Amino acid sequence: MNQIFLSPKTYSIMSNPLPSTNSPLVTTPTTPCIPQGIDQGLGPIIHLVGNWTSLPAGTYSWNVMPLPQDDAPDLFILKNFAYSEEITFAKIPGTAPNRGGGFTQVANTLFYEQRVYFSPGGIVPAKAENTLVHAENGSWLYFNIINQKGGAFGEGPTTPLPDGIPKLPVQPAQSAVGKQMSVPHGNSILAVGSVMTGTGKPSIKQVSTIPSYNGQPYGVSQYGASSIVNGVESNPNINPNIKLLNFLDSPGLTVTDYIHYNVSAPQSEITNISFETKHSKVTAYEQDVWILNPNSAQPILMYSQNIGLDLDLVSNKSTDMKVVSFPHITCNVLNTVEQQTVPTPPATCS
Repeated sequence: MNQIFLSPKTYSIMSNPLPSTNSPLVTTPTTPCIPQGIDQGLGPIIHLVGNWTSLPAGTYSWNVMPLPQDDAPDLFILKNFAYSEEITFAKIPGTAPNRGGGFTQVANTLFYEQRVYFSPGGIVPAKAENTLVHAENGSWLYFNIINQKGGAFGEGPTTPLPDGIPKLPVQPAQSAVGKQMSVPHGNSILAVGSVMTGTGKPSIKQVSTIPSYNGQPYGVSQYGASSIVNGVESNPNINPNIKLLNFLDSPGLTVTDYIHYNVSAPQSEITNISFETKHSKVTAYEQDVWILNPNSAQPILMYSQNIGLDLDLVSNKSTDMKVVSFPHITCNVLNTVEQQTVPTPPATCS
């Protein structure tokens, strides 16, 4: 198993140096003390904490990315490529309580940052190899509901529940986790969802990158021929999640258990700047994240992300405009980066 995940990085000669993905992009600040219960409050998202980097050369990554182009036959082209990336998740030494009168919802928080680079291999021009193609940051939240303490700083006795509420509410399972994200295109997204655990290999759903116009498939020929193998679409330009299925079938890989986070955002929870709203509006978002063997020394992170885009397609030969809905889908597999030095943790608050 170690040979699969820790293979040395070997690449052909290229024009750009490899980006460093061994140093955390965001760290937990050092404070005089960290309140007790911070780690416990993070619940299952504590398994995200750490620095994660792609398997060599983006082995199991794939990005299907539509771009409007007025002189193309379907008024768009595809910019599909493998990529490498680094994602860091860091704890914060505190919580974010949302007071509700007689009880509190606590948003237990991780900050994260992600940077994505074009992988080499002949798909992208040499001058683009290993250059930054995407970056984002934000936070992951794990919600739970607790008794509210009195006083401005929560140091007083437990406050009584409001009339008509006989017992402390339970956080709904379908909104137990959240992801707040900011993307430099001028988009911000608030996605909420659930978390579950399972044994053995997780089930990976098929996805489709085929766009639609007036309810019908559009520009299908650009995605290549469909190839159904054992009932699964194996063309990654149509179903990028085949990369994840291929990874799960890797020789020597044993998956004993996993954690699955699923978050999504409707259009009402997505903000676009004016230019994006007019030309390439983000209309929906969903992400599945799996931590494989979460309690092992070398856990693995997999994800599949689907961003719904409404792209304005125009021709330089007419005034016609089509608004076509595109699924922009990416997936990847990452392993943890061993840290050379581990800072001394701050003392626990008494």
